[in-house]
Order: sequence, then C-alpha cells, then structure tokens
Amino acid sequence: MERDQQLALDIPTYENIECAPSILPQKKYCDITGLDAKYTDPKTGLRYHNAEIYQFISTLGVPNVQAYLASRNAAVVLK
Repeated sequence: MERDQQLALDIPTYENIECAPSILPQKKYCDITGLDAKYTDPKTGLRYHNAEIYQFISTLGVPNVQAYLASRNAAVVLK
C-alpha cells in the first residue's frame, strides 16, 4: 500500500534519500553503557552517563581506555 502512494519529491521517505541534512546536534552516547552521555572525562576523553560509570572509568588502565576509544573511532594516544 505504501509503494502505491505517490508523494512529492520534497517529502523524505525511506525510498527517497534526497533530503536536507539534520540541523540537530549529533547525539553522544556513553562509551561503556551505550546510554545518552551527559559528561566527558577530561583525562581520558571517554564519554559517560553518570557518576557510577565515572568511577568505573577511573579504574580502567590505558589499554582498556584505548580499546573503548577505538570502538568509536576516536583512538588517541594517551600518555
């Protein structure tokens, strides 16, 4: 039924990918849990959701932090 509808080209649909880019800022997600990230650790650059996750991040070693950063293609050499 949806395929039979004739919509204007300026209305974005699943079949019509020609639409303007979003003006909303990109969402940031927690590197550990995948929830919305409200904070960023200034030392490691990891994004986190709450204080409990921050405590977990503070116990991580450099190789583990590098692995989390690499998972979102933000690999940075930490010293």
